Amino acid sequence: MSEDKQNDYYNSKKSEFFTQFHGFCECIGVLIEEKYGKKFKEEIIGEIRQEYEAIYEKIPYIGGDENSLTFTLVSGAQNLAFYKVLKRHDKPLKEIGELAYKAQEKIFKDHPELIPPMTDPDIIPYIKYAAEVSREKKFSGDWVYEFIDGNEEFDFGTDFTECAIKKLYHKYDADEFTPYLCAMDILMSDIGNLGLHRRETLAEGSNKCDFRYKGGRETKIFNTVIKG
Repeated sequence: MSEDKQNDYYNSKKSEFFTQFHGFCECIGVLIEEKYGKKFKEEIIGEIRQEYEAIYEKIPYIGGDENSLTFTLVSGAQNLAFYKVLKRHDKPLKEIGELAYKAQEKIFKDHPELIPPMTDPDIIPYIKYAAEVSREKKFSGDWVYEFIDGNEEFDFGTDFTECAIKKLYHKYDADEFTPYLCAMDILMSDIGNLGLHRRETLAEGSNKCDFRYKGGRETKIFNTVIKG
């Protein structure tokens, strides 16, 4: 994949992705002001925008619109910009992570259409295909995963052995923040009623992330940073 192709894709999508980012800034800005005051919010919101501009130019190309996880990677870049700026201002990791988590909760509640329809049986053939494509490892910055057939305990699953968010965050020395992105799957499952069970993640020291879906059941996700 040439650098030109990467630049062409992200340049063509800049208006769309930055509209999404402006919504993120509005949401996170409210939470920053509640936590640290209006003056601090006004001081750093511009920094967050500048940080995202710099990160956006270097987001890895993983197939563009042909890869449904591109949206997830771009969303991860938004949170990365927020983390980097607040970290520079000496805010504790726990506070940064919990603010990001609260922002994602509001975003999912306001826009439930952003939650992938994992309980729709029609999506299973696509996920199987996408898993096969991921194992070809066409793009070094992409996820790699395997489709797991369902049984009496779950409808289907995916085992991720490489994570694009983890790779991106590692490049920016933000490994400590990655588990907070993993925790956001709790929100996705609860709000989307996906019945996700997950016992382990790459970001938290395992050799895989084991997603198991069964619509309607209680979410059970092990996470080291967000407790229930």
